[in-house]
Parts: sequence; C-alpha cells; structure tokens
Amino acid sequence: MSFSDNLYRLRAERNMTQEQLAMLMGVSRQAISKWEAARAYPEMDKLVRLCDVFGCDLDELVRGDIPTGAAYPDRRVPVDAEPTDISGYDSCMRGIALMLASSAASALLGIAVLFGTAGTFAYDGGSGLVFAPLVPLLRTSPFGLPALVVGLVAALSLAALAANRYLGFTGRFPYVEDFYTDGQREQTTALARRARIVAAVAGAIAIGACLVKSGPLCHVSGGLCSLFAWGGVAAWSCLYAQLMVRRLDVERYNRRNAASIEQREAARAVAELPATRALVQANPEVPRLAKVWVKRQTAIAAATALAGFGLLAGVFALLGWPIWFIPLAVGITAAVLIWVYMPVAR
Repeated sequence: MSFSDNLYRLRAERNMTQEQLAMLMGVSRQAISKWEAARAYPEMDKLVRLCDVFGCDLDELVRGDIPTGAAYPDRRVPVDAEPTDISGYDSCMRGIALMLASSAASALLGIAVLFGTAGTFAYDGGSGLVFAPLVPLLRTSPFGLPALVVGLVAALSLAALAANRYLGFTGRFPYVEDFYTDGQREQTTALARRARIVAAVAGAIAIGACLVKSGPLCHVSGGLCSLFAWGGVAAWSCLYAQLMVRRLDVERYNRRNAASIEQREAARAVAELPATRALVQANPEVPRLAKVWVKRQTAIAAATALAGFGLLAGVFALLGWPIWFIPLAVGITAAVLIWVYMPVAR
C-alpha cells in the first residue's frame, strides 16, 4: 500500500479532518491534501512527526500495509468534537496585539516627556510661534533626550519582538482551525467598542489640552506634551482594539499563510534544480511563485537596510550633526546593492 493510502486510512480511522491534522503537523491543509493525493511527498521530519501522531513505524507508513483498525483508541478524535485552540493561537495573537499597541504608545510617550521637561515656548510679539532649535531644546530638557531614546528603543524592540513571535508562530502553525464561538466574538466586539470609546475620549482630551495650553496659557511645550501623552493613550486603545478584532479572522490568517507556503516551496524547488526538475516541469506555476517569493524577500532585506540607516541619519539630523547624509547615503547604496546583486532578485 502506498504512503498516500496509508495516510488517508490512518487519518480516517482517527476521525481527523485534514484541518486538524494540518494543525498537528504545522503545515497547511493544502499540504495534507497533496500528500493524500500523491501529488507531493513530506520531508523526513514531517514523516517522523506523522509516525508520532499516528503511533506507527516509519517503514509501515511509507511502504507497509497498515491493517484496518490499527488506530489507537485514545488517539481518536471524538465524532462532532468542537474545534479547540490546540496551537495557542489566541494567546499568541493577544500577546502580539499588546506588544504592537505598546510599541506605538512608547514612542509617543517618549516624545511627550521630551516636551514636558523642556523650557516653555513663547509667542514673539504676536507675530507667530518661535520654535527653539532642537539642540537648545534638549539642553533645557535634561531628561528629554534619554526619555526620547528610551521610548524609541522600546517601540522598536516591542515591534521586533511582535514580528519575531508572529513569524515563529506562522512557521510552526501555518494553518489554524477556526475555533472561536459566537460568544467569544461578541465579547471581542464589546471590548473593541469600549476601547474605541476610550481612544475617542483620549484624542479629544489631547486636542483640547493642546489648544488650551498653547493658546490662552501660552505654554506650547506643555500643550505638545499633553497632545503626545494623551495621543499615546488613544493610539494604544485604537490599535489594540483593531488587532483584537482582526485576530478573529482565522480564514484570512490561513489564506495568507497558504500563499506564502506555496511560494516558499516553489522557491526551494527552483533553488534545488536540477534535483527537482521533475517537480518544476510538472507544475508550470512553480517558476512564477518562486519569483514572487524571492522578490518579496529581497524587497524586505533592502527595506530593512534602508530603514536602519535612515533612522540613524534622522538621529544625526535631529542632533544637528552635519554628517547626517552619510548614513543615509550608505543606506540607499546598501538597498540598491541588495536588490541588484542578491541572487534571489535575479
């Protein structure tokens, strides 16, 4: 009996759907379908994982004749069982939402401390607002620059941690069965509604405080401090609500991961030519999918280099250093070289 027949029989005897097996294996549902249709073959680590899931030997699974009824009773899925979050999807997405919302708030709060500890801006004879240059502003704000740096570093760190956690989770669980109940969806909708109300109130306070302090009180730095401080509260509430609602769209999560997996597998097949020539010739979409994947990876690498050096140039410019154009030029050059000379971009 072939591997595809054995896989189908073992899955059916355990009352597993392709979606449930895909979650346990950390692959997409389309991958399970291709394995059972003999249109693709799993890698060795996936074969070992299948043996662990079904409690069988590798030789039996690949080329043996597994007898009917060999499934272990304790490993069968109850008929009509409700979907459960066996992958930890909900807790992962909650953590990512919290980190991204806190990232945005950290940057705004750092700017708020900068203005809150600075000297007061004033109006010059009613002719208009006179903004002090940044360097004198930092001199009048002993805690401004450290607070700004800490806020920006915290924002970047939280964003990087969120991205790393998301990529790690999607790598392990590219497919997740939708397990959310109507009650959970209603609770999330109510939470998002309350969070948006908080964001609206905080935004109104931010604008009102900024106008009052900057106008009648002639305390512009205080007004800007209130604007960014309450703006941080509004940004946190609004972003957290949006991400909590988006986590419920499990179908969107699966659809994006399925497309990414197909592109990555196509790129791997093209990179391993001529060993995978038969696979590439059998599927005319492989070259196109591979090209999309490698172009996206190259664009990400180039954008990362440009953003890193651009941020450094921005810091130099804010400090008034005339060499700010050097890291900017290095970033642009690095991005161009990555795009032109990286093998994946060709």
